[in-house]
Amino acid sequence: MNDIKKIHLIGIGGAGMSGIAEILINLDYEISGSDLVNTSITKRLESLGAKIFYTHDASNVAEKDLVVISSAISNKNLEVSEAEKLKIPVIKRAEMLANLMMLKESVAIAGSHGKTTITCILAHIFSSNELDPTYIIGGKVESFASNAKLGKGKHIFTEADESDGSFLLLRPHKAVIANIDNDHLETYDNSLEKLKQSFKDFCLRTPFQGRIFANGDSPEVLEVIENLPRNVSLFGFSENNNFQVLNFTQDKDGSNFVLFDKENNKEMSFKTNMLGKHNILNAAAAITVSLDEGISYEGIKQALEKFIVIERRFQLISENVFEKDIILIDDYGHHPEELRVSINTVKEVWPDREMLVVFQPHRYTRTKALFEDFVSILSDCKNLILMEIYPASEEPIKGYESEDLIKQIKAKNSKAILVNGIKEAYKEMQKFNQDNFIFLTQGAGNTSALAAKFKTQVN
Repeated sequence: MNDIKKIHLIGIGGAGMSGIAEILINLDYEISGSDLVNTSITKRLESLGAKIFYTHDASNVAEKDLVVISSAISNKNLEVSEAEKLKIPVIKRAEMLANLMMLKESVAIAGSHGKTTITCILAHIFSSNELDPTYIIGGKVESFASNAKLGKGKHIFTEADESDGSFLLLRPHKAVIANIDNDHLETYDNSLEKLKQSFKDFCLRTPFQGRIFANGDSPEVLEVIENLPRNVSLFGFSENNNFQVLNFTQDKDGSNFVLFDKENNKEMSFKTNMLGKHNILNAAAAITVSLDEGISYEGIKQALEKFIVIERRFQLISENVFEKDIILIDDYGHHPEELRVSINTVKEVWPDREMLVVFQPHRYTRTKALFEDFVSILSDCKNLILMEIYPASEEPIKGYESEDLIKQIKAKNSKAILVNGIKEAYKEMQKFNQDNFIFLTQGAGNTSALAAKFKTQVN
């Protein structure tokens, strides 16, 4: 990249793209980008020196040396077409990420769920232990100034995105496989077997002297790593793991657990403000990486106790919604398994509270692929407000729209409600204005805007 000075990023406001942009700015490249929405993220990039265009136009790529596109950008995009016409190289976000990873000792975090959380925990642990890592994260942590940083230390932590297969462009020194689930199968000919093979191929892109940190509780992950010619450390709750989670307890103030290092016959106690077994698995993944990189148990323990919950990852928004004894939890999860985990965590931590679930499906393709799973889980919600599907630029698929989903749900739960938009959802939530309720807003679309309407100082 010696002769490349001016880099243009299409979709620069996205979580992954903005992080890359910030790293490139700090590496002294001249950065521009386009995005349709003016947000706090784009404003931050502008404050750092990036030139942002709030429209897609062919002129935006003039005199650029390189164009980087996010997975959401089509080859038919005006700027992409113009770049190709001008013979300006166009590369995917993951290819740029792969180049940045070559600058440091890299750890890539892969999996259907939990990538952002694990990456955040790792960045926090290493930062707390004064190792000043570089990181690019797909979510926001309140304790970090942004979702990316060019550190002076030797490590870089990034998420490895399987959704479009681009994680196969990465060659990390070490990798985490958090789990494998039936999501984004459209990229893999609707075949879970092909998805698992892709994860195996990803693991094989790590060097022999590297290490794979894998969730030993996941049958799919165990299948991927079976006979894998790489160093592997397993973490999880079951006995087959090298690092086994024991004595897990949780309440409204957080979680406690022990991680048993079988090789060294050592039990390590931890406390965190995160809730849910899935987040304890995320923490266990980060701990095993940290130990492997030489951070002390005490250093990890102290860092984990101070870790601030990631925005929209089972985040406590308020404890006095409508000035009543009503708790609001907001979560980004949009896959049936993520929804199930959030609901079960609420039931385990607040067993005596009545629950209202407000869920927004994300993408028509996912709704179609997992339709029966969504119906099964949502039908069991006693109080349910279903929002319109957030399309994420997709066209509707006949037979798999919100009206079809609510029809099937109502066959089992007649009280379920379908709303159109934030205002309608908020209005319906007001009908549950009773003490001892807990509201769970869940989804990857604009449910965050709904939750934001309730933001108050947590008591």
